[in-house]
Amino acid sequence: MRVRSSYPWFFFFRIVQLSLLIFFPVLVSIFIIDRTVFVRILTPALLGQALFVFMFYRATRPLGTILSKVQKFRGDLPFDTTIRQLYEKDEWLKIETALNDADSKFKDQINQTKMENEKIAAILESIYDAIIAIDPFETLLFSNTNFQKNFVIKSDSGIIPKLWHIFDQPELLENFRRVLKDGQPKTLKSLVHNGRYYDLVVTPLRGVSDKVIGALGAFHDVTDFKLTEQMRVDFVANVSHEIRTPLTSIKGYSQILFANREKFPAELAGFLSKILGNTERMIALFTDLLNLSVIESKNQIGIEVVQLSPLLGIIIPNIKTNYPDKKIEFKSDFQALTLEADPRLIEMVLTNLIDNACKYSGEKITITVLSSEVKGKTFLRVMDNGPGIAKEHIQRIFERFYRVESSREASRGTGLGLSIVKHIIMKHGGRIWAESEGTGLGSTFVMELPSKQILNLHTID
Repeated sequence: MRVRSSYPWFFFFRIVQLSLLIFFPVLVSIFIIDRTVFVRILTPALLGQALFVFMFYRATRPLGTILSKVQKFRGDLPFDTTIRQLYEKDEWLKIETALNDADSKFKDQINQTKMENEKIAAILESIYDAIIAIDPFETLLFSNTNFQKNFVIKSDSGIIPKLWHIFDQPELLENFRRVLKDGQPKTLKSLVHNGRYYDLVVTPLRGVSDKVIGALGAFHDVTDFKLTEQMRVDFVANVSHEIRTPLTSIKGYSQILFANREKFPAELAGFLSKILGNTERMIALFTDLLNLSVIESKNQIGIEVVQLSPLLGIIIPNIKTNYPDKKIEFKSDFQALTLEADPRLIEMVLTNLIDNACKYSGEKITITVLSSEVKGKTFLRVMDNGPGIAKEHIQRIFERFYRVESSREASRGTGLGLSIVKHIIMKHGGRIWAESEGTGLGSTFVMELPSKQILNLHTID
């Protein structure tokens, strides 16, 4: 609200009175001494006095603007100060009082701001993560002790360092720049710096008007987790590899014995069959464990343009060979003819899903593979007319070792196939889910993948 301009009448009249107290005694003295001179100077003296009053009025008008601002500022002052100023007549005293109170208030606010800054700094210093803040020009604003310990800040003496003085990873710099431009948080997984692994979360710093005034990066050290995870992956891979060797030998000897089963008593032939079946199942289990550990340990995958029709032409004959007693019909409709992915991994995905459809369906099977592209995403669908998936199982089928029907020994799998599929799709930056109307109505597995990826090399979490 605009405050009306006021004029310092009290100060004006006081000065006029003082001038008149000097002016009139002087005139009286001249009148007494020499009346002739008095008559000559009376008119010029009165005009000069009037001119003085007018000029003084003009000269003191800016003081009215100051008084108006004091009145506007008065509402922010303490109540007792406001009341005191209402009864104050001297304008200069009003200004002095307002300035003194404002000075005291501003000092209190400055001290309070310093205390809040110290609290925030103490909180940031106590955080285990390395914290860095930059302005829109990528100039360093703040870094806590943990950041300074783990990251070397290189800059010329006396110059505030820029972000590129500290980091030379293009992907990291790009994340900060996107946050400064878009104002949306970004995450970068498994960032390697000086032999340690970090998960980086970059969030925007916003001002009062919600404008992005900088970016804050939090580096969470996940080195111990990565090392532990790598030890687990290596352990599973080594154990799987070591166990597969004797299992292969057991399987070979079991096959020899089973081929000569007529030389053994009839009751032993059944045992040989069970030994051979369980050996094959254990080999499949450790093969899946090995594949899963290899996929989990991959930090990068090769991305190529994959032609879907030729890929399906390779997979279908192999599937039909595994199920010679079943009548399998394949259908396909590829609106998106290509897919940017790792060829070997995407072949493993389709093989696993189509093999599951054949394994758990009846004697007559219809499998449909569809592809489409919508808003920068490529969708692959594998549909079957099998028994379907109950609603209570559909959210858990991608868990490790989870089986929908564990009692079906004849077609029981390892419980790792769909988990492998999920990990492969996630490594490509996509997602997978299952759809089914219920038991006996078939099921559909839907994969959503980015249409455009960096060819030849794709860094993954």
